[in-house]
Amino acid sequence: MFFHAPNNIYGPDLLRMFIDELGGVKRVHKYLGVTERSVLRWLETGRAPRAAVLALYWESKWGRSQIFTDQVNEIRMLYQQLCLLREQYQKAKDIVTGLRAMHAGSANEPVFDELPNLGFALNVTFNLGDDLPAALPPAPSNLDTTPAPVSSRAAKAMQALDRTRSAAR
Repeated sequence: MFFHAPNNIYGPDLLRMFIDELGGVKRVHKYLGVTERSVLRWLETGRAPRAAVLALYWESKWGRSQIFTDQVNEIRMLYQQLCLLREQYQKAKDIVTGLRAMHAGSANEPVFDELPNLGFALNVTFNLGDDLPAALPPAPSNLDTTPAPVSSRAAKAMQALDRTRSAAR
């Protein structure tokens, strides 16, 4: 199991810092569900339960910042995967269209009668504030570019597709 909290979040100094940031002893004892005297004892002795310090960490600006950073990184990774999959789909769609233009014929050809068009544009920007990370690069603008052929048969299929496209224009 992977724990997200830093290992070194513990000690009286951090406890004091988190309590001060979160509004003092009166607010923290209500949040933690303990008596005010317990929180004051933790501050006096310097020995607070690690679970209490971790709970306060996740409520502090440092814990929330870590959560936000993890979310932004995951969004960026998923966006890049989406761009890759969309590019691969477009290449496969072009190859299938080229093979159909060659009238090669196959048993599963009716499956490809109507291939969905995934040419929608994703213009993702993170203009929610000045302190956010840089924006992601925009989605590829032209998905109809001819992919590099993989084999001689694919090259012939792409040539047939190009001829079909030019004849349609």
